[in-house]
Amino acid sequence: MTLGWLVEAWTEELIPYWAKLLSSAVALFVVGIAVTLPRSGTSADRTGLKVKGPLRTRRLAWSEIQDIKAQSIGGSSRGEGLVPTVITYAYRAGGRRLMLLHLNDMYYDIDREVGVLRAAWAELRDAA
Repeated sequence: MTLGWLVEAWTEELIPYWAKLLSSAVALFVVGIAVTLPRSGTSADRTGLKVKGPLRTRRLAWSEIQDIKAQSIGGSSRGEGLVPTVITYAYRAGGRRLMLLHLNDMYYDIDREVGVLRAAWAELRDAA
């Protein structure tokens, strides 16, 4: 998609200023993704879960979590191991869910990881 924008910017008869502006915007977008995506992920500590995305970080205290489940992605095919087939969610009160970034079957043994998270959640959440 971004390559298409660049090709169009440089092959169409655009004002040179617009071509440079579009090229700079696309380059900034690509660099932004390349820098922020590897830093995203899910971590757990004694206070709860921290889900760090490309744009913001969300924190969930153990007491806020109602459940932690792994769910199959309907209609996805594994292909060459490039697409996960199972992803993990933390459920809040009221049924709202938060996807636990990078906690999927491409990188981890999901049953084991969800079991570890559920055990920590059972131990560290409030008695209420």
